[in-house]
Amino acid sequence: MLKKLTKKEIVNLLREPKKWTIDSQELHREWIFSNFEEAMSFVLRVAFLAQHHNHHPVIKNIYNKVELRLNTHDADNQITELDIILANSINEIGSGVGLE
Repeated sequence: MLKKLTKKEIVNLLREPKKWTIDSQELHREWIFSNFEEAMSFVLRVAFLAQHHNHHPVIKNIYNKVELRLNTHDADNQITELDIILANSINEIGSGVGLE
């Protein structure tokens, strides 16, 4: 079973901690795009990336807004290193996209 991380561990491991909201049970981040097509393109890249990492985040899309929520289901829906790895990978593909 994966170990739940403390808030301090999460902040130290995230490459861009100020862009993610950290609460006791999930990481949350939003992107705003110019239009629906750009938002869906980003969602698809996140989906393929998540599948590669064997992780399945909550992805919410409303027109040009994409919301991501990460936690590890196998760790009682807590934040683990698996979430950090995915968040850092999403930061890489999300860098410079959207209007953040």
